[in-house]
Amino acid sequence: MPDSIEIEITGREASLILKYGYPFPEHAIVFKKAAGKDGFHRVTIGKFWLEMIVGDLCRSIKEVRSLSLREELDALCECLENAMRNSNSNGFYLI
Repeated sequence: MPDSIEIEITGREASLILKYGYPFPEHAIVFKKAAGKDGFHRVTIGKFWLEMIVGDLCRSIKEVRSLSLREELDALCECLENAMRNSNSNGFYLI
């Protein structure tokens, strides 16, 4: 996958991305494999599509009422943004 990023996420983070990041069906597949499972999971996705997911997560932050959920989504966005910023180093990012 050109311009792809490999990230390491938890099952909880994968579930949040599926629910609040609105990935396209072809990209949702990789997150569905990890969603709700224990431990960390490596996911590879195109940088462009990861940017779209982060944008949707940011929009969702403004819509949810739960402060704790907003904080959790904000932390996830920050980690994903860091992965994108550092994507020119070694290709693997622990978020």
